[in-house]
Amino acid sequence: MWESIINRIYRMKIGTRTAISYFAVIMVVLTFTTASILLLQYAKNIDIKIASNFSPVISAIKDYQLLIEESGRLSAEISIQANEAKTKRLIKIHQRLYTRQKSTLIGLCQEPGLSDIKKRIISVDKRFENTLKLQKQLIELMNADSAYRNPMKMLEAKTIKDRIDSEINKLKLVLSETTLQAISVFNKLDAQKFASYRTLSYLLLIMIIVIAILAAISILITNFTIIKPIKELNAILDEVGEGKIIQFQSDAPREDEIGDMISSAQKLVQGFKNKEQVANAIGKGDYDIKVPMLSRRDRLGKALSEMRDNLKLSKEKEAENIKSLEAYNVSLMKKNKQLEEFAYITSHDLKSPLRGINNLTEWIQEDMGEKLSEESNAYFNMLRGRAHRMEALINSILQYSRAEKTKENQETIASKSVVYEVLESLDLPENISILIDDALPNVTANKKDLTEVFKVFISNAIHHNKSIEPILNISAQQIGRMVTFCIADNGPGIPEEFHEKIFTIFQTLERRDEVENIGAGLAIGKKIIEGYGGKVWVKSEKGNGAKFYFEWPA
Repeated sequence: MWESIINRIYRMKIGTRTAISYFAVIMVVLTFTTASILLLQYAKNIDIKIASNFSPVISAIKDYQLLIEESGRLSAEISIQANEAKTKRLIKIHQRLYTRQKSTLIGLCQEPGLSDIKKRIISVDKRFENTLKLQKQLIELMNADSAYRNPMKMLEAKTIKDRIDSEINKLKLVLSETTLQAISVFNKLDAQKFASYRTLSYLLLIMIIVIAILAAISILITNFTIIKPIKELNAILDEVGEGKIIQFQSDAPREDEIGDMISSAQKLVQGFKNKEQVANAIGKGDYDIKVPMLSRRDRLGKALSEMRDNLKLSKEKEAENIKSLEAYNVSLMKKNKQLEEFAYITSHDLKSPLRGINNLTEWIQEDMGEKLSEESNAYFNMLRGRAHRMEALINSILQYSRAEKTKENQETIASKSVVYEVLESLDLPENISILIDDALPNVTANKKDLTEVFKVFISNAIHHNKSIEPILNISAQQIGRMVTFCIADNGPGIPEEFHEKIFTIFQTLERRDEVENIGAGLAIGKKIIEGYGGKVWVKSEKGNGAKFYFEWPA
């Protein structure tokens, strides 16, 4: 039976099966969704009824009862002692308040489910008319202070008051029962609302179960009719690619797209049959093998021929390229060495004239002595300063060109010890406070490079910090295979627009007339750091100090 069903499914196109599955799921979802919307609307209508009619009715009955009880309490107090305010309040209840509250309550009881409540209220109103008459009679009887000194009137007032109390107690009992009846109606509606929500929950649960069953059936059918055959076909095609398959047949007659794929695969196997040995031979490097052509339109045969010829040509070119690259590398190494020698010789040749200029100015000043004016001496001093600055620039260029070229002798180095060595080599201000993280980690580096980097950033932080109490903070944090060092100071800070400029060689934010401020240190440090695969950046605002960060391999 199952095989018969599968065979019938095989005769259907995949698109048809998919459309049927989607249609079934959509119909189930639409059906249950419509039912859910109707149930939700029903529950919403009940909520509206409860909110707009039934809940206000209970509150209105209580207010109505309290008004009647208040009239009874006022009648009792008026019958004992004269009180003009209470008398006015009772008259106000008679004239306006009672009528308004009664009309409001009866108006709220227009729903069919509240008809019994409405009848009870009308009954209470009719009975309360007698009480109103008695209260008016009491007001007329005790309308003067002299009435409270008349024993006959006091006795008559007590009799009226007792009758009023008796009637009001009966009305209270009826109204309490009415309230309970209204609450009962409210509870029934609430129960209907929760019953609809419960039905909705069951409906949604059934919908989920039905959809899950349909999905399971769809998955099962898809697995047996599509996925499983495709996997089998993929396995066969994998073997075809390895040259193992000669021919194959489908287990069941198919009229769907999978059947078309199987037919195409069978043709493909026949096509690969004659090309298997040729492809294997070419893959092993036999580029002289002859490719058998099935016809003039045999594209696979042509592709194999082109592949054979291209591989042969590529092999020849590869050998030529290897020779060219080896020669180019040798030439490049010679040029790099010549460039280094040129930089060293050029810097040495440039330094000699500068030293001569410096010595010459000193000799002239010594020979001329007091004959030179103060202005002339200032010019000679400025000339020597320019010569010193030029020499420093040449040294910086030479140092920058050599940066990133000493990475060969790398070892594990304690960065904390390097920091202390750098601090000992610097001329530190007496008032500076230096904070060093005890957990500075070990890193892999050429010690000279790491020392140069720390010297650049620490000296930069000290040199530019003009605070009364300068502070230097050196810390580090390891994240993965990189360590991020931070050199922070409380100096003048760096505006954001200069954060990139300061790492460019010979770029400085201070005057260039100062010999010590060449503007190459940060550029040299950046070049060394990037040579080790790290990066450098700064976080700073003007007036809030600066934090220089750089990464280094752990």
